[in-house]
Amino acid sequence: MKYRIFAAGLAVTALAFLSGCAGSVNAGKSVSIAESTASVADEVKADASKTESAKVKLDSAKVLLEEGEEEQAAALAEQSSLEYRLAVVTAERDAVKKEDERLEKDLRSDVERKLIYQSILDQETKGAK
Repeated sequence: MKYRIFAAGLAVTALAFLSGCAGSVNAGKSVSIAESTASVADEVKADASKTESAKVKLDSAKVLLEEGEEEQAAALAEQSSLEYRLAVVTAERDAVKKEDERLEKDLRSDVERKLIYQSILDQETKGAK
């Protein structure tokens, strides 16, 4: 799943880079990039409180695009896309933190178990002499 998210993020970044190199404002591409990023944020179940502002900006960008305000629409769409990316990265960071805590707990219990087995082995060895 992480590779799919990474690939989607990489594709969105590449598309954003290429659209930025085009030299002209293309609000339609910016809106579609923001929508793609929003779908990734939904897929990773990003915190709704972190995506709320991005959704509002994306909706505003769509309205501005329909009204012909391409520069403002593109700016809002790009802000929305960045906020969605931040939400995705935050969700991934939180997931990694939880996994790290779980692994540390497992490691501590393994060390404790090793000490117990070592103690039993030492007692068995002393008893055999």
